[in-house]
Amino acid sequence: MKNILESLEHFDTTLEETNLCPVCKRPMMKWKEKLPNGSERCSPICLVCGHKEMSQRNRKKEKVMADQSLKQNIINHTKNISIIQDNSIWLKTFDNYKIVDEETSLAKQRSLFWAKEVIRKEPIHAVLIGKPGAGKTHLSGAMINYVLTGSNYKMECAIVSYQHLYDQIKLYMSDQKAKMQIQGSLLAAIKKCHFVVIDDLGAELGRMEENNQATDFNVGIITSIAEARVNKATVYTTNLSSKQLIHAYGERVFSRIMNKVDDGHVMKFEQTEDKRRNKI
Repeated sequence: MKNILESLEHFDTTLEETNLCPVCKRPMMKWKEKLPNGSERCSPICLVCGHKEMSQRNRKKEKVMADQSLKQNIINHTKNISIIQDNSIWLKTFDNYKIVDEETSLAKQRSLFWAKEVIRKEPIHAVLIGKPGAGKTHLSGAMINYVLTGSNYKMECAIVSYQHLYDQIKLYMSDQKAKMQIQGSLLAAIKKCHFVVIDDLGAELGRMEENNQATDFNVGIITSIAEARVNKATVYTTNLSSKQLIHAYGERVFSRIMNKVDDGHVMKFEQTEDKRRNKI
């Protein structure tokens, strides 16, 4: 008995009560004396059930690490399957989108609305139409980045410069291994994503004043993508009008692109001039 009493007296002089134990609701104990640097000697412990505050801290730390790992995995996946020419696309946001008139203001509003629909897992289709430099690619990047953060990095996204994709496939036509990698695993990943932006469709045709039509090879590529994305959230940007899209790719592709598209999911730049020229 003496040893027990002495132990209790010893505890009384070296330990003090702190917050309640989250398990048994009894006071937890911690060292009265701190380390020379002022920090606690160790985490509080419950002398009744043995629960340690450190276990909670560890679980929180593990969750933070798991969340960070998930976030980085999604970011890496998005960048790996995206096909772009300019990496500055990852810096594009709605906040740094330059509004120069009512038209660009409306474009931002609609694009933001579409991105919010995507986060709600609505399989929308939308189309941004306008001449080069109107800001279509900026809004594309802004939508991708908004969906990534807004979904807490739980939605797989991709942005595809269609001209760059087309050029890459043509470049590796003679390299069967590279061709299979692009047309196989890469396109398969793009087709399965929660959200995809097909950027600048029609740029690969050159000047539309020449009334160009896509080759059968080109039509085959966009058809396979468009058909796979019929019931998945997809935004297309293009410098072609509806009439030009039909002429270039045919009714079948046009029908797949315009699936579920209503007036609220089309934004046409008619007045906005090339923003890049305004910098000169």
